[in-house]
Amino acid sequence: MKKSEVDLALALMLLRNDDTRIQPSELDNTLINQHKEIKMQMKFTMLSAAFLATMTAGVTQAAEEYPHEQLPYEAPVVVPFDSTRFEISDRMPAVCRNEKVEALIRDLEAGKITFQTIAADESIPADSRYCKTLDDNGEIHECKDCDVKNSPVGYFWKEISDWPVTIGITDGVPGDHEPHFHPQSECYYIVKGQTKFLVNNHYEDLKKGQYAYIPGNTIHNIPSFHGVTNLYWYPKDGHFAGFHYYWRKDVKNLRVAREAFDRVDEYRKRDLGLGKYGTNADKFPKTVQEP
Repeated sequence: MKKSEVDLALALMLLRNDDTRIQPSELDNTLINQHKEIKMQMKFTMLSAAFLATMTAGVTQAAEEYPHEQLPYEAPVVVPFDSTRFEISDRMPAVCRNEKVEALIRDLEAGKITFQTIAADESIPADSRYCKTLDDNGEIHECKDCDVKNSPVGYFWKEISDWPVTIGITDGVPGDHEPHFHPQSECYYIVKGQTKFLVNNHYEDLKKGQYAYIPGNTIHNIPSFHGVTNLYWYPKDGHFAGFHYYWRKDVKNLRVAREAFDRVDEYRKRDLGLGKYGTNADKFPKTVQEP
């Protein structure tokens, strides 16, 4: 028998014990009442301690069996919005304002830098300053020689800054872009080309020189029938390694989130004539097209 169970049994025995040893004829009534009160307090304290020990033992056992069930910094998966409610704009939205980003846009517009020549700052480790892409499972890999032919998804990107704001730039040929969401809000600026962007549950043209704002936990993607170069940044967040992207496969057991992705698929079919992601290779031109 466990110690906690023994303590509980002893406490119950005490509660069943009567006061036959106390002789009213031998003691003053006041002393008898004080004695009973003290004894009851002692019994209650012992019973409470035994109960607490039993409960604590159960919690400790559960903690040992599930040591990482929920860590303090882990956030639950929320139900995503189908799309942003913020309209495409010819001006940078106030929530996207960032001096470093604004300087990059001025240099890009003036032709002082391009996708090929844009440089990462000191917050990007030297061994991470190369073009990246995704494989068909959403895993990040190097895009060798920054050549789109080496990208399974038809686009690749460079990391420009990781702190205090994460900034990057993508480039790619016409192709699809998998719907996804993440807790961090994100901003887009189209450097070159044109793409489709989901606003208020409808796909609209997002063109060169225009901005888009995506609140956190909002499904988004930018399929392009022309090819697009896109500057992106997370205006309130840095350290990209701590971000978490959610794709359809990540919410397969969360019905309401899965249904949000289903609705986005309906918008894609209605507005773009596209099927589910990964089934549209014949719908896009093979080379960059002028808008």
